[in-house]
Amino acid sequence: MPEGSQLSVNDRVMIHLARFATDIAPEEYPAEITQMGIASAVGISRTHVPRAVKLLEKGGLIAELTARVKGHERRMNVYTVTAEGMRRTEELWKVVLEARFPVLTNGETSMLTGKEIESAIGRKRASAAISQIREGVVSIDETRRAPTRELEGAPSVRVFFGRDSELDSMEEFLESDSRTLVVLGNKGYGISSLVRKFVDEQEDQNALWVPLFPDITVEAIKRKLSDFGKRGGHAPVPAEQVLGTKNLLIVFDDYHSVRDEVVEFFSTLVESKGDAKIIITAREETPAYNWFYHKKEVDSKLVRELRIRGLDEAAAKRLLGNDRIEPDALKRIMMISRGQPFTLRLLREGDLEGLKANTVFTAEEIRYMLYLKDKSA
Repeated sequence: MPEGSQLSVNDRVMIHLARFATDIAPEEYPAEITQMGIASAVGISRTHVPRAVKLLEKGGLIAELTARVKGHERRMNVYTVTAEGMRRTEELWKVVLEARFPVLTNGETSMLTGKEIESAIGRKRASAAISQIREGVVSIDETRRAPTRELEGAPSVRVFFGRDSELDSMEEFLESDSRTLVVLGNKGYGISSLVRKFVDEQEDQNALWVPLFPDITVEAIKRKLSDFGKRGGHAPVPAEQVLGTKNLLIVFDDYHSVRDEVVEFFSTLVESKGDAKIIITAREETPAYNWFYHKKEVDSKLVRELRIRGLDEAAAKRLLGNDRIEPDALKRIMMISRGQPFTLRLLREGDLEGLKANTVFTAEEIRYMLYLKDKSA
């Protein structure tokens, strides 16, 4: 009798995707069939999913589509099972029914066949449990733990337009072998809001947001990591262990002017190994002596860079809240503001005092932009 441990990752991906097969394409696809959904369900690193789906697609077992996904504004890549894939999955399930698995039930482990599991909880739940097998053990008495997300200190995203190409680049980073992504931009260009938007879209990912301040210490950073590692009241774990956690996205926000010890910490972080993905938002005007990586790390893809500029005119028009704005008026606003989302949002709100206090524009420039943004064609 075959053992359940003989199921490959690709076998489990097929079993997982087959649960969502449908003859009629829905308006919105479930998040479970995106790359993140597959990684979370099957229990593999996000970076391993492209390799698995590429092999299955090459074999004609699944098809890749770009479609709307429930809970996401942007279109995303999803993976659907073909007719041949369904036939092969049915053959695979026959093997599963005969295989034996260690099954955890009410805290106790026993050996059961796939057929006995199916009889106990039904085909649909059995296929979910077997595709989600962890360390060779099938659990049928526990629901999956919700992701741990600690986002205190992250900006709220009330209005967000555009940045599709930047969000796509961040998705590519998650799917790559690179561990660190540095998102570069000057104040007012919305890099923190962009990253928060991206984190919000990664619903199945554990996430930790670490705000950086000029006087922050390495001890404080490590304590933040260790506290996150408690996971439900357990004793703190070393920061290094948290950095090695799978399915974890860590954001270090607003790297700018920091202590020498913090620069050294991030230099070491770039060189270290671990499964957690790291995003660092940094200002382009960061002093040269404070940079923690160099061209060689970028060339080797150890570090990826994403440079953020102003919004394009289409996104700026939507953020201003005037779809009928005169083209010339929009161009003049773009020339003055350089498409900075922060400035455009304050213009939308008509916040004269906020613009005076938080931007470098003169009072005359601010009043002129406020006048222009209400001009309609």
